Amino acid sequence: MPRRLLSILAVALLATLSLAAQGVRILVAYHSESGNTEKLAAAIARGAQSLEGAAVVVKRVSEVRKEDLTACDAVALGSPVHMGDAAWQVRQAIVRWAMEFGFWQSRSLTNKVAAVFATGAAPSNGKELTMMSLSAGLTQLGMVLVTPYGSLGASATTSKPDPGVDAAEEKIAEDLGRRLAEVTRQMKRGRQ
Repeated sequence: MPRRLLSILAVALLATLSLAAQGVRILVAYHSESGNTEKLAAAIARGAQSLEGAAVVVKRVSEVRKEDLTACDAVALGSPVHMGDAAWQVRQAIVRWAMEFGFWQSRSLTNKVAAVFATGAAPSNGKELTMMSLSAGLTQLGMVLVTPYGSLGASATTSKPDPGVDAAEEKIAEDLGRRLAEVTRQMKRGRQ
């Protein structure tokens, strides 16, 4: 192989290793009352952490600070269904991020990656509407939405006959977390 080609390959390899070592930072933010949305948040975090180099922080939306959003490369946002929409605490957080934190004006969340998740009592209890609402808020801030294959986000039906978050729903959430980390890594490499 010519020396110049070897040199180019060496530089490319070092750049790839550098990016892999750098990793991605993911924030999983949620509101939970019964523990079900928190359980789905934990599954998304596990999935994201399964990608080498992914660092994940899990916080309730009320605990998210401006620095958390500035430092992360991606956000997964989750809510229980309240009257066919996201809980007011989550809607309030999105507005807070936009206005109080200044992300609407600064546009500094633009091109960060996002995913959504929701829990609701019954099969048609508004989970898709809730995820649409969360998606709209995040895309208004310029974020790029990542979905699992075949749906808008991860969700769980938490009432009878199968109360809580079951293993299949956790698996979908883990898959979404992994995909969020993978797409985030790809986006980050593209920016650099």
